Amino acid sequence: MTTATTEVETTRKLLEAADTDIAAFFDFFSDDCVFRMGNNAPVIGKSAIQAWVAQYLTSVVSMRHEILEEWSEGNVAALRVEVTYTLQNGESFTLPAVTRTRVENNKVTEYLIFIDPSPVVSGSTK
Repeated sequence: MTTATTEVETTRKLLEAADTDIAAFFDFFSDDCVFRMGNNAPVIGKSAIQAWVAQYLTSVVSMRHEILEEWSEGNVAALRVEVTYTLQNGESFTLPAVTRTRVENNKVTEYLIFIDPSPVVSGSTK
């Protein structure tokens, strides 16, 4: 039996919070965290990340992450996931993604999300 690293556990909890308690999600980040989704420009700082995520999730009612694979090396963890989004119009769809998290002093200092966010941004898969 293998045990998950602190970095993997932190990333699992981060994704669970994203699905259930968005305020708790932001508590994982350091004040100077670097956040980047897809090919968007990096967002630096917890308050800037909160504003960016609020804008990104405008059309989203809920989301659920299913972890498919996990890996860690040093203070970095990577999880391959499928994210199911439910939009305000009732439409649901699932997107593949990989998250890469750097954890220092029990806080996420870098959070990179490799995903094509186009369906979320447009509010539809059509």
